[in-house]
Amino acid sequence: MRLNVLSEVNKKGKRLFYQIIAVLSLIMAFVGVLVPGIPATEFILLCAWSSSKGSPRIHRFLNNNRFTGPTLYNWKNGKVISKNNKILSSLSMMFCACLLFYSNVNVYLVFFAISGMFVGFIWMWSRPEEVKNLTKEC
Repeated sequence: MRLNVLSEVNKKGKRLFYQIIAVLSLIMAFVGVLVPGIPATEFILLCAWSSSKGSPRIHRFLNNNRFTGPTLYNWKNGKVISKNNKILSSLSMMFCACLLFYSNVNVYLVFFAISGMFVGFIWMWSRPEEVKNLTKEC
């Protein structure tokens, strides 16, 4: 009996943990839409993952939303990033790189930030742009 109670408390604690991650990542995604340099897509993906484990309500909201639904569908079906998202992300990275160059930030910090952007840029453009049709024609 005592193990069942501890197991139930553990499940509720995990669920609460996933809900907190989902809410915080959703907030960061909204901030990322408004502030250059903060990635919105990655936070949406984190929110989708954590809400699938802790909050079916948030998970349904993300999948049925006209802004996040298509992106999540593409990601689930082949880790696809649309060409529009790639272009917008690339422009955002270039804008942030320009801001870093023209600000009084430590040169090492600029180097590491731009290196990270470059790695993300290469990875992003290596992803497919369309979901493949898996049905076979006869």
